[in-house]
Amino acid sequence: MTEIRSLSDYINYLDTLQSTYPMQRYIVPSTFFRGQADKDWKLSPKLYREGLIKMEGAMIKEVMHLSPEEFEMGRFDVLAKLQHYGFPTRLLDATSNPLVALYFACTGENESEKDGAVYVFPNLPASWSDDALVELIMDYVFEYTPDNLCLEDFLQNVKLKYKSAAGRAMPESIDLLMYYLKIPALAVVPKRSNARLAAQDGAFFLFGMKLLAKKVSDNPGTYGKEYYSFGPVEIENHRDMWHLSDKLIVPSDCKEKILEQLDTLGVNEQRLFPDIEHQLKYVWEKYAVTLQDKGV
Repeated sequence: MTEIRSLSDYINYLDTLQSTYPMQRYIVPSTFFRGQADKDWKLSPKLYREGLIKMEGAMIKEVMHLSPEEFEMGRFDVLAKLQHYGFPTRLLDATSNPLVALYFACTGENESEKDGAVYVFPNLPASWSDDALVELIMDYVFEYTPDNLCLEDFLQNVKLKYKSAAGRAMPESIDLLMYYLKIPALAVVPKRSNARLAAQDGAFFLFGMKLLAKKVSDNPGTYGKEYYSFGPVEIENHRDMWHLSDKLIVPSDCKEKILEQLDTLGVNEQRLFPDIEHQLKYVWEKYAVTLQDKGV
């Protein structure tokens, strides 16, 4: 694995990457990045890490009923907004800006002594958030549960809803519907629906599921129908998400220096978190460091 000990190391890596996979932003396919403060953390969304996949739809429905005025938007935008506030979703944050990813690989007080990591996903096929495939997965998230799902019924609804979908081959069979639901992680370019998404050049990985079981009903009313149960997909290696991906290691003893270098380029807490809470935190921490440097 490549070690990144300074900003210049990172720029050199990106220069080599650019010669192999010309980087494009806001165009698909694109190059996505994700920074993690601990290199040993798995690539997994909060919903999956906390074992809440079976409660996914119920939690979303309750939140939308409690605050309906907050969620008058498209379904993926609802998920992105929940993610913004730290709510468990099947989204994993990413960015199209390599410097933003490097910043997140170096931050975190509890991880200051841990080596960080930047994951690079070059030339990645990605979908806009209003793509019919993304909408199909949102239909599942909002209307179905992972236990005893009748894919035959789901498929009939998909055929009716997306019969005129442009630019996307929608499933005509249970096998293809299953394939879409089992995509390990779909890269999605969202609408810039809030200031933080815009500041961080935010993007997402929309995580899929794995098949756990299938059974044939012997009940009189549903006799012969097949029911499927799903669980969270498990990513053991970053190349399970994208075969061209790479993992860069940021040694813990280099984090502080890299953050200082990024700060000179305007990549800092103040820039990436435009809300007033983070603006104030950035200012007082800057003055506190100045006093420490002066021995006050």
